[in-house]
Amino acid sequence: MKEKLLILINKMTGTHKIKAIIASVILILCVTTSAALVFGNNGDSAENKASSSGSRQTVTDQPQPISEKSDVPSTSEQVSSSVKTNTSSKKPASSKTQTSSKAPVKNTNIVSNTDYKYNTNLDIENNIFMDSLVYTGYNLKKHRADGLMWHYVLASQKRGKGWLSDITYGGGSTGYETVNGRPDISFFEKHGLVCASYVTYVYFNYLPNVAGIDTSSLDRPAKSYSANDWYIAAQKWVKKGYSKTIPFTASLNSGFIKFKAKETIPIGSIIAMSDATKPGSKACSHVSIYAGYKNGYNWVFHVGNANGPEFCAIERMHFGPDPQWPLAVITTPSNIRMAALLEVTVKDNNGAALSGVKISLKNTKTGELRNIGATDKNGCVKVENLSYGDYTVIQTVPSGYSCSAPSVNVKLTTASNSYNKVSFTDELIPPDEPETPPEPEISSEEAVSSEEDASDEAGTTSGDKENSDISQNNSQYEENTQNIE
Repeated sequence: MKEKLLILINKMTGTHKIKAIIASVILILCVTTSAALVFGNNGDSAENKASSSGSRQTVTDQPQPISEKSDVPSTSEQVSSSVKTNTSSKKPASSKTQTSSKAPVKNTNIVSNTDYKYNTNLDIENNIFMDSLVYTGYNLKKHRADGLMWHYVLASQKRGKGWLSDITYGGGSTGYETVNGRPDISFFEKHGLVCASYVTYVYFNYLPNVAGIDTSSLDRPAKSYSANDWYIAAQKWVKKGYSKTIPFTASLNSGFIKFKAKETIPIGSIIAMSDATKPGSKACSHVSIYAGYKNGYNWVFHVGNANGPEFCAIERMHFGPDPQWPLAVITTPSNIRMAALLEVTVKDNNGAALSGVKISLKNTKTGELRNIGATDKNGCVKVENLSYGDYTVIQTVPSGYSCSAPSVNVKLTTASNSYNKVSFTDELIPPDEPETPPEPEISSEEAVSSEEDASDEAGTTSGDKENSDISQNNSQYEENTQNIE
C-alpha cells in the first residue's frame, strides 16, 4: 500500500499538488497507526492496555474510598482490591501503605514498624484515653483503692461498687455536645451514650476541647452514634496512611474469646467488633477504644450496657444477650500526638548551639532515670512517647562550661499537641591567665634599713666616681709634665 502511494505522489504535478499533500498525510497516518499497534502488542504500557479496553477499567495506585452508604467490604475483598491497585510496575507508590509489585503481598493495610511511628504512649496506668473516661465522672481513685483495678468484675456488680459515672446507656446524645467549649457531661448524663457516641466524645470532643489535641484532620463517622460508620471512618485513616490494621487470631474457648494480636496494640486504637450471632459478618456492631493489656485481658474503654462508660475485656465480650466477635484493630493515628514529646535545647551564653551534651530524664513519681541521648549539631535532642506528668530534666554540663541550674523540673502536658520544651544556657569558663607573684611586704624597719643601704650605696658610687676623676687628672698632669721636659 505504501509503495503504491509513493508512486502516485511522484506522478502528481501542477494542479495535482493538493492531492499529493492529502496522499502524504494519509501515508503518515498509516505509518503511525502501524507503529502504535506494534508497540501496544508488546505489552509495555499498562495505561495503553487500560485505555484500549474501554472506560470500564481504571488504573489507579490508590485504593478507592469506601462509600459511607455502602456495605463494608470483607477483609479479603479489601486485600484483593489493594493488590490490584498497588502493584502497578509503572506508577510509583505514593503512600507508605502501598506494596512493591516485586514483594509478596500479605496485607497491604499493614505498614512495617520501620515506616510507622506510633504517637501514643503505652502506659496503661496514665494516658489521655483514661483521662477522658475520668472526665465523664468515673471514680478512678476509688477503683484503684479497692484493689479491683484490672480485675474483671461482672457488669451487674459494677454500679454498686461506686466507680461508675452518672452516664448510662442511651441514644439521645451524639457525643459532640459541649457547654462553654467543653464536653457537656450533664447532657450525657441526661440522655446517655452508646458505644459509638462515646468514641465520638473521646476523639472529637475530649481530645480537642480538653486535652488540646487537634483531631480535625481525621475522617469522622457519617453518623456519630453508628458503630459501622465509625469502622468506615477508621478504615479511611488507614487508607490515608495515618493508621494501620493489626492482625490477630481469635477463637472461642468455653465462652471466652481467645484473642491474641500479632504485635503490641497502641492504647487508643479502635477495636471494631461484629455481631457474633451472624458468623462471617463484616459489618461492625460495636466499637470501643483499646485501654491496654493487663492480667491476661485485653481491656477496652466502652459503653456496652446500663453501666455507661467503663472498662471491659475483649475476652469476655462473647457473653451476654448481644455477643460480639473481634472484627478489626485499627491503630491510633500517627499524625495525632497522643503522648508527650520533650525537646531539650542547650546553648552557650553567646547563643551558640552546644552539641554532644548528654541529657537524662527522671520521673518524679517513679524515680526512674533514663538517658534520652545527646544534643545534635543544633544543640537539640527530642524524645517521643513519654507519659504525662512531672519530670526532672538533667544535663551533664560539658567540660569548659558551667551552669547555675543543670537540672530543671518540668510538667509534661497535652498543651500545643503535647509538644514540651526545655532549654539550658551554659556559661563558657574563660581560660586561666598566668599568675604574677605578689611583691613581698616590707616592714617599716626593713624600709629604713633599705633606704640607708641605698644611701650608702649611692655615696660609695659617688665617691668612687670622684676618685676615678682625680686619678685620671693626675695621670694627665704627669703626661703633660713629661712632654714639657
